[in-house]
Amino acid sequence: MQERLYPMNRPDGHVPPIPRYSAHPDIASRRLVALFVGVQSMDRAGIVASGFEKFLSAARRAAEAPAYLDRAAFIDSAGFNNSLAAMYWPGREAYDAWAGSEAVRNWRTASARPEQRFGWWWEPISVPVDRSETIAFKEFLRGVSACPFSKLEPTASTGYWGAARDRIPASGYDRLAGSAEHLTFLDSPTPTHDRQVTIRPPRGMAIIRSGVSWDACGEEQLLSYEQNVRPKLDAGMKYLVDHPLESGCCSLRQVVALDDAGAEMKEGYSLGAFLSLDHLESWSKHHPTHLAIYHRAMMERKKFQERLQLRTYNEIFVVDEQALDFEYFNCHQDTGLLRYFPEIIR
Repeated sequence: MQERLYPMNRPDGHVPPIPRYSAHPDIASRRLVALFVGVQSMDRAGIVASGFEKFLSAARRAAEAPAYLDRAAFIDSAGFNNSLAAMYWPGREAYDAWAGSEAVRNWRTASARPEQRFGWWWEPISVPVDRSETIAFKEFLRGVSACPFSKLEPTASTGYWGAARDRIPASGYDRLAGSAEHLTFLDSPTPTHDRQVTIRPPRGMAIIRSGVSWDACGEEQLLSYEQNVRPKLDAGMKYLVDHPLESGCCSLRQVVALDDAGAEMKEGYSLGAFLSLDHLESWSKHHPTHLAIYHRAMMERKKFQERLQLRTYNEIFVVDEQALDFEYFNCHQDTGLLRYFPEIIR
């Protein structure tokens, strides 16, 4: 590990308000891969026609199957139904082998035919382990924290401004700056009707997955979540969706988690892509919508302390110059990165 050049944000003598844990992946490649893949349609019939369910079943059995997979769904800002899966691998070789397997290639080929009733988006993230972070409760693990190659350890980097950056090891010797300072709309959004579009995420883009579960909440804490926490969370996510240029948030999906049978669970997460970690931190630290979320969450922790039943987690990936390409087929123009970054012509 490189020597720290920049000081941590953690105040001297800081004690976390409640115990939290971070995952430390133990992988030879020293590089994580996460894939967020989804299908979209104006109606549920299109989602069914996509064969996404069969694809996920086959994906679990394919060579180098993901070490972890979970599912979710949401209706996006354009009114389209979306079904998605999050998958994780301990390195590029494992991911590449899986992506090149017959089961995966067959679905991608079949799903890229003209005049489909659905579209699909494929957003893989490949980052060095030291350009990522996680925080979780040890009894509620999702994403990297739930991967069998991750070791969970207590962390003191929680409960203060700048804690997420402190949990990213590379921040000790790298400012993790983005390659673009401002987000702008393309003059003409790239059309994807009956065609596949490839986009390269810019260096320094920060992808965050931040989740919450109210499944373990009793009546009192469930009521507090519904009345005090959830409205502020929804307001913050709506701001990011409605104000991408001001916030630097290129994409925001607020989803509900699904079990293996496709039924809704009492949990969800927000999947966001910010132009840089600086943009994410700026919204987190300064904007009223996130300050409302943060202060309410801290009030819940102080009120219930060790009795707190609400469970949260997040993970952040800061992409480097080896970013993998995002792909979109037959998607509407507000999907993912389509409105902001030009197509890569191969």
